[in-house]
Amino acid sequence: MKLLQVGPNSVHVSSFIETIKSTDYEQFLLSEEPTDFDGIKENFIVSFRTINPLKLISNILKIRKIIRKIQPDVIHIHQINRLAFFVSNIAKSLNVRVITTAWGSDVLLVPKKNFFFHFLVKKTLSNSNVVTADSNDMIGAMNGIYAGGNYKLLQYGIEPIESTAKENIIYSNRLHEPLYRIGQIIDYFADFVRVNQDWRLVIAGTGSENRNLKRKVEKLGLEQSIKFVGWQQRKENRSNYAKAKIYISIPESDGTSVSVLEAMSAGCIPVVSDLPVSHEWIESGRNGIIEKANQNPLFETMDLDQNNCQLINSDLILSKATRKACMSRFIEFYSGKD
Repeated sequence: MKLLQVGPNSVHVSSFIETIKSTDYEQFLLSEEPTDFDGIKENFIVSFRTINPLKLISNILKIRKIIRKIQPDVIHIHQINRLAFFVSNIAKSLNVRVITTAWGSDVLLVPKKNFFFHFLVKKTLSNSNVVTADSNDMIGAMNGIYAGGNYKLLQYGIEPIESTAKENIIYSNRLHEPLYRIGQIIDYFADFVRVNQDWRLVIAGTGSENRNLKRKVEKLGLEQSIKFVGWQQRKENRSNYAKAKIYISIPESDGTSVSVLEAMSAGCIPVVSDLPVSHEWIESGRNGIIEKANQNPLFETMDLDQNNCQLINSDLILSKATRKACMSRFIEFYSGKD
């Protein structure tokens, strides 16, 4: 059977594709930039980062040609954006089954920007046979945009990470974009390390704010305590989780973060934003810390028992978020079992 994956050059999409590789599906990828994902027979590139109407029309025709060439049994769209909108429209006209996975801000924030983005998201939701989301908060938001959708609560799923000997490390690996508030993490750490001088902050990832963040660290004189390690491959990323005592992720908006789940599985104390989705996983002061206004959450982690947090979070992950269980559900959706 043929499966067309549609999504960005993301570790989440890459990991998902690698997992599906062990099934009977022959996978193709449609993305806006080249990738090196393992498990893909062919990567088609169509970018909608243009306002040229002739280019838009050309891209729409190109997508239709690609779908007709592949003749997929099912299309899986990862993240609702302009590419998702056009693919879902064309797929519906060609009577191809569509599974869409919302990522968070694409349904929580983007539709609020203006009428065009609200329409784009609403139409993608209505074109999809099944839409998965990893939090009840996101499902509520999607019902508010389009009440007729077939929405399912489902994680991407993770491979649990075995904890190693923990070190006094705080780990952050979200993108260096305004949404993820990496600058605020640095400010929290700057206060924290004045009292806890043997701790280090390890910042992974890249993004448009990378250079400014490094300058901020230099101005604070914290180059010895804060380390930027760039984009991490799977092995390095899992190693960082395994040895870090604390993991911090405080975006302005989010669905259930795969990174947070991975950190929980690795025995890190999670520090997260005060978002509805955070309360679905974290009881602040018991198995992690939820950020509060005018308080530094890193200091609050010192009152938690690392071993107790690890036990609670391990049970949560095993019961709700392992990749094996989640993938079997996606396969059911692919085959038409809604």
